[in-house]
Amino acid sequence: MASHLIPTASEKNLNLLLKKRPLTSTLTTADLPESYLQLLTEQNGGYVKNMVVPTQEPTSDGLDCAHLHYILGLHENKEKSLPYQDFLPDYFIIFSSHKGCYFTFDYSRGEVEPAIRYLDTETDNWQVVASNFTAFLSNLRPGKITVPFEGQLTRTEAEHAFLTAGEPDELDVLWAHLEDTDDKEWYFDWIQYFAQIPMFHQSAFGALETQILYFRLDLPQNADKVFKFFPEKSDWIQEELAADF
Repeated sequence: MASHLIPTASEKNLNLLLKKRPLTSTLTTADLPESYLQLLTEQNGGYVKNMVVPTQEPTSDGLDCAHLHYILGLHENKEKSLPYQDFLPDYFIIFSSHKGCYFTFDYSRGEVEPAIRYLDTETDNWQVVASNFTAFLSNLRPGKITVPFEGQLTRTEAEHAFLTAGEPDELDVLWAHLEDTDDKEWYFDWIQYFAQIPMFHQSAFGALETQILYFRLDLPQNADKVFKFFPEKSDWIQEELAADF
């Protein structure tokens, strides 16, 4: 099952916490399906390789699909671990969420392997998308995150887009879209990440160059660490940083 998740060191290094704890007023971690727990033994959550979930009804993502980004794990990082939920019926366990949309384990029918339900709380769209988690993963289809003409990608969308970028041109579009982000440290972490991948090294430097030339006053604390991943550009970096505005 690990092939369904994009390999990342951060999730692989998270300890799987199987200690029983409540997830709703009636369900606990002991109720989770074996197929989900098996996925987490390979990697403790993460972004999916194939993001398109076929649906029978329209969603906010498409006429016949919804988008899955991140499957939550079981660990101490509360932001990316299964939450305790008390705002939906207590037979739903959320395993993925984005902008008011949720993918959940649906225990309303009493099966050992719960069905998978997609919930959009803003449009009141509640539909079953798979009979169980194994079928849900098998049904996933490839897709791409497109940069909108207006507005910004969410943090979740942006990270998923970074991890699924297949060509430097795709990455260049993301750098430009996110170049004025308020979280420069996050942005520089991604520059460092791609600086270490040969096919994306030049694209990563292009993003760094833009930050030095146009956002110099906003360089984050981790900038010096990132500079070291471009030893061939060290003279230029130092000259630009020393130059007067």
